[in-house]
Amino acid sequence: MDFTYCSENVTELSKALIEVQKVLTPALKDAENPFVKSRYATLNSVMGTCRNALLENGILLTQYPVPVEGENLGLVTKLVHAETGQFQASLAVIPLSKHDPQAMGSAITYGRRYSLSAMLGIVTEEDDDGNAATYATAPNMSRQRNGKSGPLRQATAAPKKTAEPPRTPLTSYMEELGLQDLIPCYREYLTAEYKCSADRLTSEQYQEQRSTLEKCRTDALAMRNFMRTLHSYM
Repeated sequence: MDFTYCSENVTELSKALIEVQKVLTPALKDAENPFVKSRYATLNSVMGTCRNALLENGILLTQYPVPVEGENLGLVTKLVHAETGQFQASLAVIPLSKHDPQAMGSAITYGRRYSLSAMLGIVTEEDDDGNAATYATAPNMSRQRNGKSGPLRQATAAPKKTAEPPRTPLTSYMEELGLQDLIPCYREYLTAEYKCSADRLTSEQYQEQRSTLEKCRTDALAMRNFMRTLHSYM
């Protein structure tokens, strides 16, 4: 489909958007994804961050689905300067995990949230209660204690591990679910979640992901949450 991303002149719109960005604040992570046990900013949170600023500066926001090629959802996000008619727009193409109203509604919600955040430069406010710092320093704790920081129990040799049977690649499970287009997003998720690539996951981490993917075969809610997580890495 033919798509126009902006009007010939966006000078006045750009001036208005500068005023919007002067007052934008990070969107609060106001909901939790039970699938990965992490918090995220909902569409309500993102809209709440920018709605008044857009209206006060005469900018109309519209978001609507459009047909695109393949088994995908097309979502247009458009910012229009009411006084001059100048506009900027984006077209997000989102893979659909299933062909039903629930999958489409979920995809629209995700597309609206991420497209709007990208167009206005909205970031989310991270509040991990110090977990990042904890994880960052945890691997060094044993070295510090073995060195100068105080007594430690004598280290014992780790038991020898039995040979692990060959693993089926997690990407194979993704393909069985029809999510091959989202494999790059899945790899990024694994790297962010476990701080390593898929081929370096521990046995426990691999089994955790395998169980999750197998559950998606029969549990629609698990699949929807899984898709939600992957879309956050697009």
